[in-house]
Amino acid sequence: MTEKQNIDVRGYYQSLSKKEKGQLLRYLTMHYGYSVHTLSAKLRENTELTLRQNEEMDIADTIREGVWRQ
Repeated sequence: MTEKQNIDVRGYYQSLSKKEKGQLLRYLTMHYGYSVHTLSAKLRENTELTLRQNEEMDIADTIREGVWRQ
């Protein structure tokens, strides 16, 4: 069994272009039913909001698999 590589979800999101951020948020909204506005707020650099554990895991898996770019 291989260990999953830890991903800094916020750092990854911050490194994306505006267009890529939109693509990622749209994918997460359609695939997982998350609110675009809530996720966007939680992924901002300076925020007091935190991601729930299941949100962070879903986003990390999506990033790792690269399916949102297709």
